Amino acid sequence: MPCKNKIAVGFIVPPEGAIGGSPYSEKWFSEKKQKVLDKLHTMFPDIKFVTYDIRNVNDVSDFLDRESDSIGYLIFILNCIAGLIRPILYSGKPVIMIGETYGGSGEFLLEYSSAKEEGRPVLGVVTRNIDDEHVLGKVRLFKVIYKLRNSKILFIVSPAERLLMNLEYPLSVDLYSSIKALQAVSGVTPILLDVREFVKKYYQHVDEGEAKKVAEKWVKNAMRNYEEDNEEIVKSAKLYLAMRNAIKDYEANAIAVDCIVLYNSGFLDAWPCLGYMELWYDGIVPICEADAYSAFSLLAMKYLADRPGFISDPSPDNLKDEVVYYHCYSPTCPYGLAGKTCPYTITPAHLGSKHASVFVELPINEEITVVGFIPEERVLTLHTAKAVSNEFSSYACATKLVGRTNTCALINNWRKRAGWHRVVFYGNWREELKDLATLLGLKVIEEDK
Repeated sequence: MPCKNKIAVGFIVPPEGAIGGSPYSEKWFSEKKQKVLDKLHTMFPDIKFVTYDIRNVNDVSDFLDRESDSIGYLIFILNCIAGLIRPILYSGKPVIMIGETYGGSGEFLLEYSSAKEEGRPVLGVVTRNIDDEHVLGKVRLFKVIYKLRNSKILFIVSPAERLLMNLEYPLSVDLYSSIKALQAVSGVTPILLDVREFVKKYYQHVDEGEAKKVAEKWVKNAMRNYEEDNEEIVKSAKLYLAMRNAIKDYEANAIAVDCIVLYNSGFLDAWPCLGYMELWYDGIVPICEADAYSAFSLLAMKYLADRPGFISDPSPDNLKDEVVYYHCYSPTCPYGLAGKTCPYTITPAHLGSKHASVFVELPINEEITVVGFIPEERVLTLHTAKAVSNEFSSYACATKLVGRTNTCALINNWRKRAGWHRVVFYGNWREELKDLATLLGLKVIEEDK
């Protein structure tokens, strides 16, 4: 794990090569490097860039030895063909490789496709304008990786689940090893908290008056409230305040409550949906049903685009070529905290058997990106759809966003080990997520193609 938010920048600048020779090449290198570094420091003031001139094989070894703790390597090929990039591409580190058209194309063409074919975590661009903001903007993918590796998720689970997850019960590998698979691929640190300890230390100590104030705020701000039992909303407010206190104590970035198991087993008497809606405004990522796979997608998109997402159960309708993305809550800030908010309704769901759910009237006539994750297979799944309507009904979950996409491709390409859940985000983030997947060594399956 990198010790700080640091990126190593290497300039491949052998004195003799395609662009020309010394002393003319040195002047040209200096001008190009200065433009790049000025732009990087302006665009990413919070990142420490450590720069190297790489002229020969000894410089390559020195670079790799000194920068083993960097998040990744940003490499500019300004002169070729000396083969100096190859050991860097095969180092195992994520690499963003930028070739200058006149001086770097030879080495770029000879090395990039081979590295990609072998599954190396490398992104490449070759251009005359190596200081272009769009090109340099790919550096933010390193920031995402850094933030993932320094994130913590607090999982609140039953006593038996906690034991089995700690031990990776061998007959149920997929279920009980999920958090360790997540950690292995993304670097996220999982923290397991026994629900009995959570209830005793946090839930039972919530001030009833404070919880009632939160519940009153939720009801006041709601477009409608169909929950007849106001005590259900107050209990949800108590759960929210308990979650917030636990997050603070454990210094977590996200919280995952195994709500269905814990509620149906009698460990909890409240649902977290309203609290999840509120936690986004506290800067905390909530994870429905303690879904470790979806946790990756939620955290990655928060760091990549500052976009909240919601876990959903995608339910296709082939005749209409639509998918209903439903769950019992959604963020009311789908564009992030600085964007517009959406109206919501507090309502029972699942034919009245579940209380204090949230129907959010999400934006329509906009593109959405829907993401899944299989850490054991190192696979990221995604598809896009156009949001066309919201449906409100008492059956199934409360929030139902209807999207139009290629449902025949979707049902044929669905990957079982990603589960039923997929995470919905507003906007088309296909290319950015594919780039991030490349740097993390993940294969991408586009479910709608």
